[in-house]
Amino acid sequence: MKIIIYLAASANGLISNDRNVPDWLSPQYGQGFMSISQHTKAVIMGKTSYNILAPDYLPLKEEGSLVVLTHDTKAIPPQSNVLFTSDSPEKIIAQLAAKGHTEAVIIGGTQTVSEFVKAGLVNELILVVEPVLFGKGLPLLKDVEFEYKLSLLDMKKLNDNTVQLHYQIREGS
Repeated sequence: MKIIIYLAASANGLISNDRNVPDWLSPQYGQGFMSISQHTKAVIMGKTSYNILAPDYLPLKEEGSLVVLTHDTKAIPPQSNVLFTSDSPEKIIAQLAAKGHTEAVIIGGTQTVSEFVKAGLVNELILVVEPVLFGKGLPLLKDVEFEYKLSLLDMKKLNDNTVQLHYQIREGS
């Protein structure tokens, strides 16, 4: 299964400010976020990202699969396609594949991204670099002991100040 990370980052590489409020994201990021979610029909996120989006801004309504990594697996999801789980990345991928998914997108946050990267399951990274600097916030990765080489697949200027970088994670890096 192809796993893609789609995230926005500040110019200094943080994926969230210390307020954890996404008021710094461009409309172009939001459009890309919705587009890739609709394309893959399988979205993986952590509980903090879910809490920011739910219920009004979830990228999939009743179709597809929304997987939320959380320790609170007894929570009642607001829609039938949401799964709260504490399963390993490998098990989550197997569950999505069993449902017929061939691609999935991870949309946040640091812990979720780090777990999938550590498991060696991520194929591509799409990073939308927004024109802002944060003194404090969340990094893309945390407690990842590996070094991964990337190949640039595409670069787009999304607006006057925002760029999108699309990388492939090299095999064996």
